[in-house]
Amino acid sequence: MDEKERSEKDLEKLKEIIAYFRGQPFAKKYPAQLDFSTSYWKDAEHYHEKGDYFTSFGCANYAYGILEGVILREKGKTFHELSEK
Repeated sequence: MDEKERSEKDLEKLKEIIAYFRGQPFAKKYPAQLDFSTSYWKDAEHYHEKGDYFTSFGCANYAYGILEGVILREKGKTFHELSEK
């Protein structure tokens, strides 16, 4: 997988966790974390479009980690664990 593909994969993963987070009742308790993550998502998309895949990757993973921490605290499992079929 090259840098561009990795960046695209991480943007999709971030999109999924943001959608999941927004749909949870506990999301109302964490507006700042959702705002931060959404801002980093926009940054990640911006850098991806510019071809700076390394920075895009960093922004996406930082945003993912913010939400993952809240989900782990609230649900006792990671998003990955919760989304496994």
